[in-house]
Amino acid sequence: MHHAFTIALLAALALPAVATAEPMAPTKDWEIGDKATYTWTLNAKTQQFDEECTGVTDQEIQITQKVAARTFDGALARGSYHALRGMCFSNGQQCAFSPGLEFVSFPLEKGKQWSQTFTVKGETFTAEVAQERKAEKLEKIKVPAGEFEAFKVTHSARIRGTDAKGASFAGKEEATSWIALVNGKMNVVKVVYRNSFGEKFTRELTSIAFK
Repeated sequence: MHHAFTIALLAALALPAVATAEPMAPTKDWEIGDKATYTWTLNAKTQQFDEECTGVTDQEIQITQKVAARTFDGALARGSYHALRGMCFSNGQQCAFSPGLEFVSFPLEKGKQWSQTFTVKGETFTAEVAQERKAEKLEKIKVPAGEFEAFKVTHSARIRGTDAKGASFAGKEEATSWIALVNGKMNVVKVVYRNSFGEKFTRELTSIAFK
């Protein structure tokens, strides 16, 4: 009897840990009309940044991004959410990523790691980036849009490239992102980033209207 009771007690104590360890994965892609607004602070200058889903194809979630008087062409890959093109938040340039930037790898679970090498082409540079990312833990985070349960994802990367004049450069970057689900759809509610070139930014969600 004592042995059976001990096993039952241990099983009961294990249940909360199993429940909180459930992986995170979106149940829906973004839809036309989904909108989100952020504060984007680049090198101490804060601006409003707006994103809206304007089209969906078999391959892409097409997004219009706006900051100040400028509009950027953005896109995520259907199903994976890999970034294909959009604004580079570290410098405010229109950028394209080849292959798509794997900033998230669903399902997210504590300790999951992934790596990738990709090319980013901006308006004044082309660079090859070798990155490593890790899903640290699920935690509550408060941003201007409210409080969210989000996965904290850290990343570090090595960068090598050339500028528009052909001069080469090399450096490193590191960042922390918090990824949440809003109505079953992925959203990066906060990012804190810096690199060895002196660029640093923070982006925080201020409002969201997902169907």
